[in-house]
Amino acid sequence: MQARAVIGSFVLVLTSLLAACNEESQAPEAGDVIQARADNQFEDGQEADVALPTGRLLIHAAEPVDSATADETRIREEVDAPAGTVLVPITWQYDPWSSDRLDGIFATNQTPIVELVTDDEQYRLRPPDPAAEGGESFYVVVDGNAEERSLEIEFDGVTQSIDLETGSRDEDRAAPLYDIEDEKLRKKPCDEADWFDTRTVNAEFICDLVGPVLTPYAAGEWAPEGSMWLALTVSTELGVYAETDLFGSGARYAGRNAKLKAEIDGEEPAYRLSTEDESDQCPSGFGCNAAAHVVFEVPEDDVEQGPLVVKLTYKLTMLNSWGTWDGRERLTVTADEKLKLWETEKKKKDAED
Repeated sequence: MQARAVIGSFVLVLTSLLAACNEESQAPEAGDVIQARADNQFEDGQEADVALPTGRLLIHAAEPVDSATADETRIREEVDAPAGTVLVPITWQYDPWSSDRLDGIFATNQTPIVELVTDDEQYRLRPPDPAAEGGESFYVVVDGNAEERSLEIEFDGVTQSIDLETGSRDEDRAAPLYDIEDEKLRKKPCDEADWFDTRTVNAEFICDLVGPVLTPYAAGEWAPEGSMWLALTVSTELGVYAETDLFGSGARYAGRNAKLKAEIDGEEPAYRLSTEDESDQCPSGFGCNAAAHVVFEVPEDDVEQGPLVVKLTYKLTMLNSWGTWDGRERLTVTADEKLKLWETEKKKKDAED
């Protein structure tokens, strides 16, 4: 009786193992995704790139195949496309914007929706992983021979289409994203002007400007039809602020609160976004910082609006005084300046005059 029980147990285990093997070797179906062995396996295929608010997506697509060898799949097994289907090889990789300054301007956590379109069929794909530094390569099982194949990538309601045979793309409203240049994302000083009355005031003041950046997407949404977003980042730092009476008396103050206001042609920005870092903290160490991403809506056919008028209001507390200074312990001071945004601003002003 004991021998029969052992044999019965062995048969049951063997049956389970065979069933598991049959499940693992089950033929793929249309829509299935099979991971390729190498992350950059198809980088010799047709190249295309897509600009998204979260970065550029680099795509390589090889010609459809009927099978993939064991050396070409992540599972180290040969995979044959079922009758009436083919395997479409794709490699893609996120290339983040070269400057993280765009992250604050775009202010989005949206994820693209990707569909592979072949002939008359559509297959939803898992979106690319931004953290996959080496890229991702895979085969998609599709019906037919996939002579016509493209990717449709939707981001927050706007869809771009990429022809995987030619690499050409339909950019739709995202087209201006391709015109954003790294040069526009570099910091430029804006503290050269006389922000304060330098005759009686000595202020340790720093101002930096990033932009203007013209973009169809900012603050988590696409610009209205016929408009663009004009986005800038203004960052300022006030160190020690000193006042004198020009007769040997004076006082030194430190900031305890700061407000930054920005306008173009008397209009406030459509969106004001926090930099969410120490550049917008007062007090901060020995200084007082004020910063913001500001986004203005401008006409698509007249984008070079300006100048940018920045006004800063500080609440200050006295640190120490000397001589016969009898000023207040607390002060509220303002500083403002017009910042030219475009080389053509001077020409426009001259023409108006």
